[in-house]
Amino acid sequence: MLVALTLSGCGSFGQTDTPAPRPATTTGPPPGASQAPGPPLATATVGAATPVPGGAVDRTDPAAVAADCFTRWQSFDARTDAGPAAGVERARNCLTVDFAATLGAAGSTGADADGQAWQDLRAAGVHSQISVLATTPLGGIDTTATGRVVLQLNVRRQTVTGDQPAVVAVSTPALTLLRQPDGTWLVAGADLASVAGDAPGR
Repeated sequence: MLVALTLSGCGSFGQTDTPAPRPATTTGPPPGASQAPGPPLATATVGAATPVPGGAVDRTDPAAVAADCFTRWQSFDARTDAGPAAGVERARNCLTVDFAATLGAAGSTGADADGQAWQDLRAAGVHSQISVLATTPLGGIDTTATGRVVLQLNVRRQTVTGDQPAVVAVSTPALTLLRQPDGTWLVAGADLASVAGDAPGR
């Protein structure tokens, strides 16, 4: 279901006395954890998810759920994660049962190829961290009152291969969330190829 990502590197500013960093040999996320690059937003900074007492994420806030869930799902560390499905397992409690099953089914397709790709990432020491910079209702229309909301995320991915310089990409995926009977929200779908122009920064 998900396609491999080709990350675009960001160059260094104001440094003329050091050679340009070599491009990473592997610039994509593991199989089953990818999204297309979006427009760079150099002024954006990471916004914290809305906390509740005890440091947990407020599960009644769809924006907080989207940011936390996407981070856990899409970040990976091939050096320590058990396999390409580790991100889905980390995010399972913030996904609807149907969506989690869909991701599991997608992960089982081409298992041999995915397994080899993961071993290649592990051998290269690849790890990739997601930061959700901001969230906004898609199209600027807040539909949370209906119990279904689509949020556009401004996402920065930083990927490191071995001891090489980090490769950074920015994307604008969209997540669909559904409100549950207890008032909490779960992610029910994702458009990882969404590139909707400049996403909001902070």
